[in-house]
Amino acid sequence: MTDSEATPPRTTHLWVREQLRDRILSGIYAPGHPLKQTELAAQLSVSVTPVREAMRDLATEGLVVIDPQRVARVRDLDAREARELNEIRLLLEPLAAKLAATHATPDDTAAITALAQETVDAESETEWLDSNRRFHMAVIEGAHAPLLTGILSNLRQISSIYLAAAVRSSTSVREKSKREHLALAEAIAMGDGDEAARIIEGHLFPHAVLATVVEEHLTSDQPRRHPPAR
Repeated sequence: MTDSEATPPRTTHLWVREQLRDRILSGIYAPGHPLKQTELAAQLSVSVTPVREAMRDLATEGLVVIDPQRVARVRDLDAREARELNEIRLLLEPLAAKLAATHATPDDTAAITALAQETVDAESETEWLDSNRRFHMAVIEGAHAPLLTGILSNLRQISSIYLAAAVRSSTSVREKSKREHLALAEAIAMGDGDEAARIIEGHLFPHAVLATVVEEHLTSDQPRRHPPAR
């Protein structure tokens, strides 16, 4: 059960937005998946209005694309974008990890350590993707640098779509990440900023293979991508 399912936000619109966001970021709705308002409303037992409002919000966040015909789809994969995301994160996430090692509070450190273990214990892809996302955001927020957190929060949301595709294509992504999460949590707990930055650099660099994942996705999914939305 995700956080949004356990604690619904104060309005139906916000609750629907959280549900759809979680399903996109966890890979339940794959890149390019059509999002039909009437079907989603029925699945979530709500009216179409909050679904429409949630779609607009998610389009603003970059997770959903709405074409001129008003057909909404999950943001699709793009090889050039994957490389750009990876390069920007390689510049900024080591800085966030280094700052977290210096500025994280005891509560921050405890949360980071617990979430690192959650990624190890996760049994399904969906559980792992959820705990992985929360772990990395805990590290970023532990830096206590609001501007940096805002930038990386948006980048990580979009990157999560690519990561979900990578995890589906190779179990080695999860196994490697589990070890590195534990090492990163330990470095932050020890206050070793240089080591935390080094671990993140090694952790993110292999994600350059996402370009290959994109090509595999586009090739394998070509016959059934973008079915007509009704």
